[in-house]
Amino acid sequence: MMILSIFCANVLMPAESKQNYSVIYASGAAGLLVYSGVLLVTGYGRRLLPVLSAIIGCDSILTLLFVAEYVLLQPFLGVRIASIVAILIMFWSVAVQGHIIARAIQQHWYAGIAIAMVVFIMQFTFQQLLSAIT
Repeated sequence: MMILSIFCANVLMPAESKQNYSVIYASGAAGLLVYSGVLLVTGYGRRLLPVLSAIIGCDSILTLLFVAEYVLLQPFLGVRIASIVAILIMFWSVAVQGHIIARAIQQHWYAGIAIAMVVFIMQFTFQQLLSAIT
């Protein structure tokens, strides 16, 4: 499902926002690696597979929603409004990932959001660095 969602995003989104598939997959793998590290450091390594599956699944569904929203609303509301709604969906995915990781390590939701924000910023920076190299 992750492969399908990234493929759809690259095919249906505007040309200026397209990135290399390998950069996107490397960024996703780096994020999953950080989440794995958080689980292992906090002593919840036995929850690794369910947590990573939930993060990948939810992220894939929200990516498909992000693309569908942009493609369907852009002709009616314009690029600016469709982009704003798409960015809100992207931030919602951070909240979802934060909730998943917070429940996995049995911490407050704010701790999970903080971890997810750090991972999001790290992934964004990683994508920018890899895009500049390639």
